[in-house]
Amino acid sequence: MFTKPSFHIPMTYNLRSRVFQRPPALIAMSFLMVLGLAFAGCTTASSDSSAAPSYEQQLAEHLTAEGATMYGAFWCPHCADQKALFGDAVKAMPYVECAADGENAQPQLCQEKDIRGYPTWEIEGEFYPGVHSLEALAALSGFQGE
Repeated sequence: MFTKPSFHIPMTYNLRSRVFQRPPALIAMSFLMVLGLAFAGCTTASSDSSAAPSYEQQLAEHLTAEGATMYGAFWCPHCADQKALFGDAVKAMPYVECAADGENAQPQLCQEKDIRGYPTWEIEGEFYPGVHSLEALAALSGFQGE
C-alpha cells in the first residue's frame, strides 16, 4: 500500500497564470541553503601557512643542501616508487634524468658518474643503487629531522 510522505512543500495556485508557485520565502530559504552548501567546502584543511614543513619536505631540502642526487629515468618503475615516498616534496628532491629522451635529460652526466641502474643515489661521494626508505636516506645523509 502506498503512503504519502510525512512532509509537505507548500505550493500556491496562481489563477492568472494557471500554474502552481512556491511562496517567495521558501525560494529564498532554498537559495540560502544551496549557497551555504556551495561555500562550505571552499576552504582548505591546512590553510595555515605557518605550518611546519613535512618530514619528506625537510629531508628533500636536506638532501639538496648536502649535494645528494638521485639519478633515474622517467620510464623506470623503481624511480617512480622512490619518488612516491617523497609525496609532494618530490619537487624539492635533487634529481637527474638519465634517459636521453626524458625532460631536462643529462645522459652525459650519468655516463660520467658511471650510473648503471636506476634509481641510484649519490650521497657524500658514495653511490647507493636501488630504492631506499626515507629513514635510510636520512641516515646516509646525516639528517636529524623530526
